[in-house]
Amino acid sequence: MASFAIIGAGISGLACGKALADAGHQVALSDKGRGPGGRMSTRRVDTPLGQAYFDHGAQFFTQRNPDFQKTIAALETQGAVAMWRGTFVRMDRDGQFQTLGDEPRYVGTPGMNGLVRGLATGLNPAWGKRVRALSGQKGAWHLQFETGETLGPYDQVICAVPAEQVSDLLAAHTRPISEQARAIRSLPCWAGLIAFDAPLALDWDMARFDAHPVLDVISSSVSKPGRTGPATYVVHAHPAWSAAQLEESADQISVALFEALAELAGPLPKPLVQAAHRWRYARVETSHGPGYLYDEGQGIGACGDWLSGPRVESAWLSGHHLGRALSA
Repeated sequence: MASFAIIGAGISGLACGKALADAGHQVALSDKGRGPGGRMSTRRVDTPLGQAYFDHGAQFFTQRNPDFQKTIAALETQGAVAMWRGTFVRMDRDGQFQTLGDEPRYVGTPGMNGLVRGLATGLNPAWGKRVRALSGQKGAWHLQFETGETLGPYDQVICAVPAEQVSDLLAAHTRPISEQARAIRSLPCWAGLIAFDAPLALDWDMARFDAHPVLDVISSSVSKPGRTGPATYVVHAHPAWSAAQLEESADQISVALFEALAELAGPLPKPLVQAAHRWRYARVETSHGPGYLYDEGQGIGACGDWLSGPRVESAWLSGHHLGRALSA
């Protein structure tokens, strides 16, 4: 039995931890976030009509791999996830809306982070703990946290964080993984968070945009299972627009995205909530594609969507396959 420190308790890190724990290994997960979420986060905002819930990261996920399907089926039984029976469309380059395919789409309940909470069951991640550096060697790794705390020793270390952070953490310890992580480019995304006292008169629940100068996705919470409170809308800006406006203030961005929504939905009532959130590392532009990386000499691995593909399921498979490989 070996001991593993996993840095990052998102989809990939939890999948890796689950596979290792199921094989009898000792697993210690830590994450800089204050709680389950990451890019699966749900933000809550108090309003006169109750709390407004915003899934301001990923809007849904699909399941195609048999192993992932089994995991989701179990979480659905537990009430951590549910199928989203909404209307999904895409606006083409001519400005026409086309219905998207009927592939089942799932969401966490009562917010998207319900999926992360479900995957974390039994693994007990340490939240709010950012790793500043590693020290040691294979068989005796230590994690140094920003708080000044040091934990270890661990036999091996897994990095399940965005490529940009992997590159910095591992530069002094495993050149092959660090260099591959450094070659990855992640795209940013500004998200507008808007709530009203009643749903807007839209014919769809989620829309993607092929060639809009500002918009990438607009999603409504109204038809998502488990959602309560005011009608909330998340407006994701196009990566190129987000990059060009990356250092603007959240107030300026919230106004711009509110106006973009109004262009589609017509004159809008006064919102209960109008805010914006910046994702610096929202989506991987390119990925290496091997699924995961592992430096056997150092006992260091890496997993995440930057190694597999820009889908929730891809992130899970990256961690799951690394955990299974190390267990074997």
